[in-house]
Amino acid sequence: MSELIETRVRRKQQGTRVSPFGWVMIALLFALGVINFSDKAVLGLAAIPIIKELHLSAIQYGLVSGSLFWLFSLSSVLVTAWADVVGTKKVLALLATTWALVQFATLFVISFPALLLTRVVLGAGEGPSYGTSVTAAAPWLPPDRRAFGLGVMAFGSSIGPVVFVPLLTFMIVAVGWRSAFALLGGIGALWVVIWLVVARERLTDRSAPVHETHGARRRTRWSQVLPLIFSRNIIFSIFAAFSIYWGIALLLGWTPVYLVIVLHLKLTDPLYIVGVSLPWLLQGLALIAFGVLADRAFQLTGSVRRSRVFPVAALLILGAMFLSLAVSIPSPLGAVTFFILAATAGAAIPLLAAIVLDVTPQVNRGSVQGVVVAFSTLPGFIAPLVTGVMIQATGNQAAVGLHNAYLLAALLLLAGGMCSMAFVRPDKAMQKLSAFDQAS
Repeated sequence: MSELIETRVRRKQQGTRVSPFGWVMIALLFALGVINFSDKAVLGLAAIPIIKELHLSAIQYGLVSGSLFWLFSLSSVLVTAWADVVGTKKVLALLATTWALVQFATLFVISFPALLLTRVVLGAGEGPSYGTSVTAAAPWLPPDRRAFGLGVMAFGSSIGPVVFVPLLTFMIVAVGWRSAFALLGGIGALWVVIWLVVARERLTDRSAPVHETHGARRRTRWSQVLPLIFSRNIIFSIFAAFSIYWGIALLLGWTPVYLVIVLHLKLTDPLYIVGVSLPWLLQGLALIAFGVLADRAFQLTGSVRRSRVFPVAALLILGAMFLSLAVSIPSPLGAVTFFILAATAGAAIPLLAAIVLDVTPQVNRGSVQGVVVAFSTLPGFIAPLVTGVMIQATGNQAAVGLHNAYLLAALLLLAGGMCSMAFVRPDKAMQKLSAFDQAS
């Protein structure tokens, strides 16, 4: 009890408010998330006119769609580690510049190989984005505000569909598909200019313990990073995030197909539009809500396990239940409702990022976050492929294959939630780091 009181007093003395400029940084990273998602989504929105103009087969379009993730994980590991050396401000500026250039280059695409190349390069540029953004945001967020702050930052990816999808769709129909890519390139370039002028990099976190501030920037030593990555806390955090991204990959690529083939909805049906857009909005709202609740619980208990791990486990287990119900109910309205509710499992992503931050010294954050993101996002190209194989294995019974694929995703979410509850215990790791700091 006395240790808990001392912890609360120490936090009050350090100050746990996010500074005004800290919120400016979070706002910039939020905007980057909006651009990031829109860059991913624009290909799907423009799929029909692109396929017609470039005479793409279904297999060719499938390759283009999945090629975004070919270098996604590799670049995430390499570039986020580089960010530990040169700083997050420069790296994020370089990444966003790459996105803008790729979108502008797409204006001149007239063949399948050229389109494929643009998506591969875009994926290489987007892979390190989230991990580097988390590293950039962390020094501006006191430990008991991290879940909320990272939730706000991640909300950008969730609000992207609401903000840009109607506008991009209008431009594709009214002006042509290349105009949508040009718009995103211009917005990305504008963000880079604002970022370079406004952003500042804080190398240390004034409210953080010694293990978070010692050696703020130096060359990454993988001999130090690998033991962190293979620790129980991070391994099972990666598995939990992996299960979430598996579901997100299905939500992006296969849920629209499910709504049409299995539920027999038309693209113009209001229920179809709700089913492909509202999950992202609800997920974004859940990011904010659970961030606030997790931070409040951390302030009251001083325990990362109680305030962050328990909500992660609950979100994943509930997500598994909702997803299994979505593909078990014949009613289109009921199925869409449970698809929307299942998307709230994504609110666990920033909580998992906060857990990883809590057990990682600042000097290694970029490297560790890069590895976490790299392995967590592997479902980006694995899940759609596995789903396709499961559908093909059923012959012409696509509904059966899709049903089995979603049950597999639900099983992964259930396993991720249960493993988080059983094995992720960050408080012990934080105590060991603090004891090491005191001894040194």
